[in-house]
Parts: sequence; C-alpha cells; structure tokens
Amino acid sequence: MNILCPVCKKILNGSDKIYSCKNRHSFDIAKEGYLNLNLKNSQNTGDNTEMIRARKAFLEKGYYDFLRQEINKYINENDGLVDLACGEGYYTSFFKAKDKIGIDLSKTGLRIASKADKTTTYLLCSIFHDPLQDKSADVILTIFAPIAKEEIVRILKDDGIFILVKPDKGHLYELKEKIYEHPYYNEVEDINIDGLTLCKEIPISRKTLVKKEDLNNLFMMTPYYNTTSINDKEKLKDLNDLSISFSFLIDIYRKEVV
Repeated sequence: MNILCPVCKKILNGSDKIYSCKNRHSFDIAKEGYLNLNLKNSQNTGDNTEMIRARKAFLEKGYYDFLRQEINKYINENDGLVDLACGEGYYTSFFKAKDKIGIDLSKTGLRIASKADKTTTYLLCSIFHDPLQDKSADVILTIFAPIAKEEIVRILKDDGIFILVKPDKGHLYELKEKIYEHPYYNEVEDINIDGLTLCKEIPISRKTLVKKEDLNNLFMMTPYYNTTSINDKEKLKDLNDLSISFSFLIDIYRKEVV
C-alpha cells in the first residue's frame, strides 16, 4: 500500500530516517520507527499516556487474547491491512497480513508499537485524514475506536472487508456492579455505513477471573474512567479478584462493488 504525502498527495518514498515525495516535502521517521505525518505537529494527542500504559499492562496479561484470535480468522496472510486507531499495537502486531499499516495520533502509543513490532508501518496522523491511496486496503480494522466512515469507504478495495469491534451490552457488567450504585448495560448501536454491507455479526464473550492488581488498569482503559467520580474510583482499592464478563461484537462489513 502506498503512503501519500499529506501536503500534495503524491507517493512518499522512504529511507532509514525520512520519507519524501517528488515535490520535496519530507517527513521524519522517529527513532522508535514510526513515521510522523501529523501536519498539526501537536505535542501529544490521542489516548493519554496514563491510559495507554494501563492498557498495555492489562493486555499483556492475556485477558483479551481470545478476541484477537477470533479477529484473526477473518484476515488472510496475503491481505493489505490497515488498523485505524491502532494504539500501542496489541492487535496490529498479532496479525500476519503481508502489508500492515497502523494509524494513530498518540505518540506514546506509536512509540510502544513501533519499538516492539517491525512487521508494521506505523503512522502518526488522524484516522479521519489518513494518507493512503483510494482502494488500496483489503482489510480495515477499527477496534474500540471512533469510526472514520468516509475514509474507510475511500481506501477499502472493492469487495474488501471492514472489521468493527465494539463492546456488547454485558461487557464488564460485574465490575460496574462493584463500582456504581446503579450499574447499567452498554447501549449497542447498529452502525450503518453508506457503501458497505453488514455481512455478519459475531458475538464473542468469556467470563474471566481478573486479578486484584489488574482491576485498576482494566478500568483505566475504559471510557468510564473519565466520567466516574473519585469516590466510586476509590472502591477499586477494596476489591479482590473478580470474575468479569468480557463481551464483544465483531461486525464484518463488505464494500459494495459499484
């Protein structure tokens, strides 16, 4: 898959330290290995460092391995794969596609990803303005992240697939029971994307004993963390090992051939 210059949209060619286009726009490869194509050049955006470190620590314990193994069933070794909002590369690095690109706006996440995974090209830029050619990807992933609908349709090949992973209604319910006075089930939204057809929805769940030392990291990597009161967060300290439902929906879309 060709990477395009974010300034003039010409193809970028890379060396060990820099990518440049024929119009002489150039972009640096960070020492960790990711390519910085963020024209806004902000200090750090995307998920914050605290969340990324918590997520990395939790995922390294293997709690979500069953999820990425299930996703992998829908990825072919000959595919060109793009992971939109790849974070620290936990999922991206696992897949065996021939050509992999991970995109995120978090420098912290991409530092971790690109240092550990040399099988993927990691790009620092917005998933809503990604630097890839039209109809260049066989498979696009979005896992627990906003959906860049227009970009997905643009860069996906005809008959290519888009894999969306989202929490199911019972995801983490037991943890919510311990923290909130009025626990609630997740709302599950049906996502319609013009130009794509939803072919299959795969529910996948597992109830797992989560160790006490991992509960805080689990909670910190969720969207609930920033909206939860300090008093409720403090309840985590009093919890022991807890059996928790990990429940997900894997939606498989296919791009319509026009």
